[in-house]
Amino acid sequence: MDQAAPTGHVRRSRFWLYAPFVLLLLLAIAWSVAWFVIRNRTAEALDGWVAAEARAGREWTCADRSIAGYPFRIEVICNALDFKRGAVTASFGRTEAVAQVYQPRRIITEVAGPLKVTDGTVTVQGSWDLLQASLNASQTGVQRLSVAANEPKVTVTGLPAGELTGSGKRLELHVRPNPARSAEQARDVAASVTEARIPLLDALIGGAEPTNLNADVTVTQADGFKGGTIAGEMELWRNAGGKLDILMLSATKGTRQIETKGELRLDDQHRPAGQLTVAAAGLDGLLGNLTGGRLGGNLLGMLLGQGPRANAAQPNAKPQLASLPPLRLENGFLAMGPFVIPNVRLQPLY
Repeated sequence: MDQAAPTGHVRRSRFWLYAPFVLLLLLAIAWSVAWFVIRNRTAEALDGWVAAEARAGREWTCADRSIAGYPFRIEVICNALDFKRGAVTASFGRTEAVAQVYQPRRIITEVAGPLKVTDGTVTVQGSWDLLQASLNASQTGVQRLSVAANEPKVTVTGLPAGELTGSGKRLELHVRPNPARSAEQARDVAASVTEARIPLLDALIGGAEPTNLNADVTVTQADGFKGGTIAGEMELWRNAGGKLDILMLSATKGTRQIETKGELRLDDQHRPAGQLTVAAAGLDGLLGNLTGGRLGGNLLGMLLGQGPRANAAQPNAKPQLASLPPLRLENGFLAMGPFVIPNVRLQPLY
């Protein structure tokens, strides 16, 4: 006769059979509890942050706020996002911020348009097909902010010079603190716009080709937005001794090219001031417009690398960049080397 297996052996075999599933279930339950705890703490932290911002005079409104993302993410969604401080108001469309549970200090945000920012005088309106931003933070503050937008369009009204419009294929912006210049509250800014279309440039330089813009600058005394008007913010920056160090500013528009380095600030009359080194090609039409044709075309061509030998080897080749005399912005005038450019007066920005 067959002998039955011992009862204790059968029980032990069944335990090891079901143990992995039991452990997995317990782990799922523990993770779910942890996620909801994190979710509740996120909601409390957001409420506390909004209250602290309100006490500082900055009012944020997140319409129909919801928090989702289970099981591995925390997603904060606002159907509309509004901001107000003093005379300045800003509004955005649906905004969604996402952070991984295991990497809470890196936040990815997607923002829908339209954008509207106004201080009661100047109004900025914008739209785009897709705008995403990433924020890397630490216990000491923001370490890096990056923004990328497809098909951006912007219109600025209320400026002394009139309406300003522009659009592009793609915009990228990166901002980070400069650790070597923390005493100056410096921020490094890198920006680029591909295939930009700016009517003001078309009228000034000539040609309807799109423009590729690149900028690498450092802004000092960039300690944050105080919530005043645009003019008030710029005046605070000027009084603090703020300046713009241009490491490289370049633009390419068809065969027209320019590269600029130098330093700019605002003088007592709120006009741009400073000195720039410029290398350019194909901009004789621009200088002709600025000087009212008082400088001869041959001289301008030689200055900008457009002389007879520039394109002799390859007729279709783009002209080589040629260095111009230093460009000085001083007392409302624009001077190239020792010569003041006629018909050019720098106007106050505010």
